[in-house]
Amino acid sequence: MKSIFLIFKRDIKSMVKHPGALLIIIGICLIPSLYAWLNIKASWNIYGNTGELPVAVVNNDLGASMNGQNINVGSEVVKQLKDNHEIGWKFVNEKQGTMGVVSGKYYALIEIPEDFSKDLASLISDNPVKPEIIYKVNTKANAVAGEITEVAANTLVGQITTNFVQVVNEKAFSYLNVFGDNMNKNKEELKQLKNSIINTNKNMNFILETLQWVNSNSINLNEYLKDIKSTLPYVNSGIENLQNNAGNIELLVKNTKNTLNTSFNNLNLNLNNSLKQSQNINELINVLYSEQSNKTKQEQEAIFSQIKSKIDSISSSLEAYENFLAKINEKINNKNISKVLKDLNNIKSSINKEKNDLKNLQNETNKVKEINKNLVETIKSDSKDTLNKINNTILQYNSYLKPELNSIADNLIKATNEASEIIGSTKNLTNEINDLLNVATQGTDLASTSSDNLIRTLNQFKGVLGELSNKLENINNNELTQIITILQANPEFMGDFIANPFNLKQEAIYPIPNYGAGMTPIYSVLALWVGALMLTSILSTDVVDFPGSENLSIRQKYFGKMITFIFLALIQGLIVSVGDKLILKVYTVNAPLMILFALACSFTFSIIVYTLVSLFGNIGKALAIVCLVIQIAGCGGTYPIQIDPKFFRVMQPFFPFTYGVGGFREAIAGPLFSSVALDFISLFLFIIVFLLLGALLKKPLDKIKKKYHAKFEEAGISEE
Repeated sequence: MKSIFLIFKRDIKSMVKHPGALLIIIGICLIPSLYAWLNIKASWNIYGNTGELPVAVVNNDLGASMNGQNINVGSEVVKQLKDNHEIGWKFVNEKQGTMGVVSGKYYALIEIPEDFSKDLASLISDNPVKPEIIYKVNTKANAVAGEITEVAANTLVGQITTNFVQVVNEKAFSYLNVFGDNMNKNKEELKQLKNSIINTNKNMNFILETLQWVNSNSINLNEYLKDIKSTLPYVNSGIENLQNNAGNIELLVKNTKNTLNTSFNNLNLNLNNSLKQSQNINELINVLYSEQSNKTKQEQEAIFSQIKSKIDSISSSLEAYENFLAKINEKINNKNISKVLKDLNNIKSSINKEKNDLKNLQNETNKVKEINKNLVETIKSDSKDTLNKINNTILQYNSYLKPELNSIADNLIKATNEASEIIGSTKNLTNEINDLLNVATQGTDLASTSSDNLIRTLNQFKGVLGELSNKLENINNNELTQIITILQANPEFMGDFIANPFNLKQEAIYPIPNYGAGMTPIYSVLALWVGALMLTSILSTDVVDFPGSENLSIRQKYFGKMITFIFLALIQGLIVSVGDKLILKVYTVNAPLMILFALACSFTFSIIVYTLVSLFGNIGKALAIVCLVIQIAGCGGTYPIQIDPKFFRVMQPFFPFTYGVGGFREAIAGPLFSSVALDFISLFLFIIVFLLLGALLKKPLDKIKKKYHAKFEEAGISEE
């Protein structure tokens, strides 16, 4: 051991005695940190600087008229974008925008066509046309910029859609509120009108019998005509009121049905989304248990987090659905809505049980370091139960609740249409009846003729009135009350609910304030490997002869020279990590842990690279570079390893970068000590493996390496 340290002491003395060598050593120690710091600083807040990303906006919208009002959605969009500084919007004409995208002046172009407002307004007409926004992107200029601008374009389209749907529904429900209030005020009159028509139809036989008797007993005609005139005004008044209100009722019912269909289709979408999330939970549970032996603790925690997120998503969707139905049921008190609400409470109970069982499984897994089969089976049973209940709720909704409301609206529309036709055909008949009655009262000498005319006219009126009466009997008073209640709902609430049926609540598990802190692990670890490569490229791995070196074995020289490389690598790691914290002010939850991981990475990487170069010479340098390239792509430092090709997913556990980057992340975002221990142990195993390789192979490969090196020098192309 003493002989080994003689080599290290000799190297340190040589560095100190020669200023030129010392200057180079200082440069070697500083350059890796510059590499890391410059890259980290360059990516510090790239997504926060998207306001500097030029995107052309061309507004060709000519505007349109909707409900008697002029609108220009394109101008409104431009106005909003001028106040939006998340992207560098440039407002130009079509020619400037197109040339700018082609030349690379703008990364993308968003064009609002001439007929955009016109097509958007057509969505509430009988012949809707789907509007378009033209998006052009220059992917040659920059691939990432294209992705950013595409997200911005999609967000813009989503905002336009949401705002339009909300405004249209608010307006619709504002109008429906007026109709609903009028119907509510005249509700009793409408009921009386319906009852009057039905009663008149029932008494028609009595009226005809009376006229027959009058025809044969003209002496008492005036008395009977008074009785008839006292009955018919109800019919005349009722028919006139019904004719005045039939058009409004039909419009109300149609608008109500369209609004209900839109709202309940969104509810159906919520239920189906919850069903899909529940299925995903079941799949994740199967993945957790079936592959748990191959999963790291960190990956298991990620799966637990995904399952919890999906459970929360189901709860949020179902809560929005429950609140909406509850508000309707407060007024209607419908048995099918009550049944669905009861089913939703059962689903919530199942979800809460599933969430508690998942928490118990996670806690036990953290304690005993393995998956409890019984708890997994319990959670699978919970998930299956939740899935079945959601399926049953969807079936209950589609089979009973939605058809019942649609049936009410359909019956009202059908009845009011037929009533309008019948009322139109009876209007002239009632006028004739009144004329005949007035003439009949002028004298009993016309009694016989008048009664004949009345009988004939009433026989015609009897069929029409009977048909109208039958249609009105199909309209239930409770159904009318339910529709009036829905029409009186708050317009702002209904408009916002239909446009945004639920809100997304985001919670960061390990929050990191900026992108630079997130990229610090990969750039720092990469810099430390580059530093180890620089050491082997500039410094020799062979021991220069000095007094006493002839007594050293090859293995002693290998370990003695290694100490020098480790010492310099540790200096590199210390500079990089301390600079990350003090110079760049990188966010860290545990700064000492980050420095410790930097030293551990430097120690490990220096042994790996030194051993490769010491054993194989220039070939070892090439191998170290190949390892660097493969690890950049396959350690999961920039993109999730799950989206990389299968080769990298398989090889990731065998890369030192994996554990170096993982350790830095634990220190920066917040340590999970099981993951910290795994990273340290893994790096230690790499040290053991390469120390054994060096100790076992150094002597047998030394002569081969020297022979190969000599041949390479003879070629005259090697560096002296």
